[in-house]
Amino acid sequence: MSSRTWLFVLSCIALVTSAFTFSIRGNILLEMGNHFHFSQEQNGAIDGARFWGMAASLLLGGFICDWLGMKRIMWLAFLSHVGGTLGMVFAPTFGGDVPKSLLWIQSFSFLLGCGNGFTETAINPLVATLYPKEKTHYLNVLHAWWPGGLIIGGFLAMYVGQGIDLPLQSFGIDYRVLVAGQGFNWWQSLLMIIAPAIIYGFMLLTAKFPETERVASGVSTGRMFMESFRPGFILWGICMLLTASTELGPQSWQSSVMEKTAGLNGTQILIYTAGMMFILRHFAGPIAHQISPIGLLVVSSILSGVGLYLLSFANNAATAFTYATIFGLGVTYFWPTMLGVASERFPKGGAMILCLLGTIGNAAIALTIPQMGQIVDHYSVQTVEASETNKELASLILKTNADGKPIALNTTVIEELKGIKKGEQDPATPIVPADSPIAKLSKDEVISLLGVVEKAQSVGFSMAFRWVSLLPAALVIIFGLIWIYDFSRGGYKAEQLLSKEEENDLFEGGSQGPTS
Repeated sequence: MSSRTWLFVLSCIALVTSAFTFSIRGNILLEMGNHFHFSQEQNGAIDGARFWGMAASLLLGGFICDWLGMKRIMWLAFLSHVGGTLGMVFAPTFGGDVPKSLLWIQSFSFLLGCGNGFTETAINPLVATLYPKEKTHYLNVLHAWWPGGLIIGGFLAMYVGQGIDLPLQSFGIDYRVLVAGQGFNWWQSLLMIIAPAIIYGFMLLTAKFPETERVASGVSTGRMFMESFRPGFILWGICMLLTASTELGPQSWQSSVMEKTAGLNGTQILIYTAGMMFILRHFAGPIAHQISPIGLLVVSSILSGVGLYLLSFANNAATAFTYATIFGLGVTYFWPTMLGVASERFPKGGAMILCLLGTIGNAAIALTIPQMGQIVDHYSVQTVEASETNKELASLILKTNADGKPIALNTTVIEELKGIKKGEQDPATPIVPADSPIAKLSKDEVISLLGVVEKAQSVGFSMAFRWVSLLPAALVIIFGLIWIYDFSRGGYKAEQLLSKEEENDLFEGGSQGPTS
């Protein structure tokens, strides 16, 4: 295997690990939240912590990447991926009330996100250095392994983990909460994240990394910092806020939304759209050559906005898959093309420019996800309060704040109602205390309340998608204006730093690949 191929494959596997943290976490989000009795906003805050971790590590990585070296950055990614995963798995052993449990889970989710951030810190400038003449194309091919990882992780979460029963009772942990319909424990699913991490960690042992393109071309550190203050890059950063929120905010909730609105396993939808993205990203180069990278982003914005808005009305398998196709086509090229254009138009910014974009994108996602959760809670409460169910009865499924104001659905009570409906109420070990109002409900009242819950969650998740669909509308305008500006100046132009000879010198003698 050639030097470039070895490093490129290593980068792809590292990105697969990051994708595992997304698809597997998304598949278990509701069940893990139920285990700790979290609201949807708190579930969103947990996922938000992962993106804050990614944003923080990207920001730090942008400043230290050239100094520390891309290989050491990748070792930081490996330690964060493994440490964050194990921390979340053993979080129940730390005990505590809901706020304390939330703090532990958020902390380890943050560390897991750092693994993703350090991965992006290294692999994006690495691939830009490996293929300086074809950055947009190869960054898209690299990031095809993000949806590739979503597919692999999704299938593992749905099928491979069925029936696993690892003997960790000796740690004093009761892991009897199962992922709905899948037959495996949420913590066992999390452990799958470590598998690809071990593979890229093994490859790191024998890999040697080149200098970044910016360092190799002799661009000073001062000049690198100045690139981030250029008006064009500032505008690009604003675009990254919107593209990242449009793509990864809804995708974080997609499994939950499709389950509640269309009655589907949301992971199946995620795998379907990820498969589409995996294939299409391999053809980014020819498409961008025909309509320019900016033109590609205009089309992507239109499709993602339309698809996301339509997804908020999906109520069966046919509509869900149709609208998910439109949305998937829209978001396919967002992230890698944003990075590719930045590297081609601001190459003197080196790794720092790419890390800044990643930081901006992840900060946007970290804000968007809990906001979507808050929208879900808000509209769910409104739906319950507007239902024809007896108000006193309906109040049983609402969680209130210190002032007695309803703020979310009460997931603890909802799980108890589901248990009662299934006939799991055991007099010896009751799901709810005998003196609880829930335990005294008739079967018809239980069924009625669960019907209200189902409708409330469907409305809440649908409205979250509908609100986010406004973001790509702004992107259509911004990218459209940039496209027109480029056209008036003779078309899209990329700036080159390295000559062909300088590019070859980086790998002369195969010294940058695996050692023999």
